[in-house]
Amino acid sequence: MNKKKPLAYAIAAALAMVAVDATAFEINPRGRFHLDYAFHDSDATDLDDTFRNRRSRLGLSGTIEDDWAYQIEYDFAENDVAARDIYLRYTGWDAGNLTIGQFKVPFSLEELTSSNNITFIERALPVGMYAQSRRTGVGFAGSGESFTYSVMGFGQGIGSSVRSTAGSSNSGDEGIGLGGRMTFTPVNRDGNLLHLGIAVTTEEPENKADNQVRFRNRPESRPTGIRLIDTGTISDVDRINQVGLEAGWQTGPFSIQGEWMRSDVNRNGGNPDYSLDGYYINASYVLTGESRGYRGGVFRGISPERSSGAWEVAARYSHASLDDGDLAGGKESNVTLGVNWYANSRIRLMANYIMVDSERGGVSDDPNIFLVRAQVAF
Repeated sequence: MNKKKPLAYAIAAALAMVAVDATAFEINPRGRFHLDYAFHDSDATDLDDTFRNRRSRLGLSGTIEDDWAYQIEYDFAENDVAARDIYLRYTGWDAGNLTIGQFKVPFSLEELTSSNNITFIERALPVGMYAQSRRTGVGFAGSGESFTYSVMGFGQGIGSSVRSTAGSSNSGDEGIGLGGRMTFTPVNRDGNLLHLGIAVTTEEPENKADNQVRFRNRPESRPTGIRLIDTGTISDVDRINQVGLEAGWQTGPFSIQGEWMRSDVNRNGGNPDYSLDGYYINASYVLTGESRGYRGGVFRGISPERSSGAWEVAARYSHASLDDGDLAGGKESNVTLGVNWYANSRIRLMANYIMVDSERGGVSDDPNIFLVRAQVAF
């Protein structure tokens, strides 16, 4: 795919909006920059110490007349151009909002939490493997006093391999899927909040011509491209069904959350089906007393209440298994300790120490990783 085309489209769309009657539009610039550096105490695999421009996003968001909203955002990290949220949303119904375009599939509390607000530098192992992140489709979402609901019919994301090979011998029909999520807050008063949620998705393989799927993830650190667990290509896939359970509790500056998710890979031609799963649990405490925000079934960030900023300490345990039957993708468990300094509501410095325990095909690989990030968002 020509990487210059998405940038050209974004610029053209921005210019088109500015050229129209300015009183009909609200135009707000948005962006984020996340710069990481990782130090590795390697084990079986040599992991290089290196920087990574994790995210460099720029975009626009706003409203059109009274009942429409939009967002256009691209990521320019590591000399690449990738579409992120690009959607049009109708907000004129009391029951909920209709969204058309590319946005996140309603699956996983941590995946739906903005990367600007997640407690650790990277999302937990199972989230990175099983949550679909952004896809192109149509969704509807609404909420009540103590619940939210969302559904989405989706295909593949902008720039997927199916579209980039359209018209070639490798092209095929685009796999489609359906997802839904419900959350409940049975307790939300006096600084105490209990969050409960369930999400399900069902989808076809990305490309229905080859019917393949692959699950893998880095060890919660992106500067190195190494994956310690990896199923390799799974062929003859008919459908992938997933379920996720989520829970969170917050009382003042203390919060704890966890998720369990499972992916069932159903295959054709008498091939064995596979069931893969994973979970995590993490806790954090804001030493300076602030509480994490919460809205719409998702936790938000921390806004410092003093000029010296806010300090947070956190710990997480995550586990994922890609072994089932004759499938030997490996198992991994990570323990992560984190410290975050919120200089203000826009700037955050983060440090994570990740202790990895992995095994694949009878070979153990247990590196330790010290990962730091400088983050600015607007």
